Amino acid sequence: MPRPLISLRLRNARISAGLTVRQLAAEAGLSAVTISRIERGHSTPTVSTLQALSEALGVSLASLTGDAP
Repeated sequence: MPRPLISLRLRNARISAGLTVRQLAAEAGLSAVTISRIERGHSTPTVSTLQALSEALGVSLASLTGDAP
């Protein structure tokens, strides 16, 4: 089963930011397990989780959800 696009966008944004899963977790106030599960497509993030991740990564929420122009 293919991973959801949001999973791929999150992973790509994290790698582009030069962060490990643990570093992103610390910046976003989330657990590394949560981020790992999202990136692997095993968990669907809430809007508040996506907001925390986008702020920690310095990207727009739309860039993670695919709503960016």
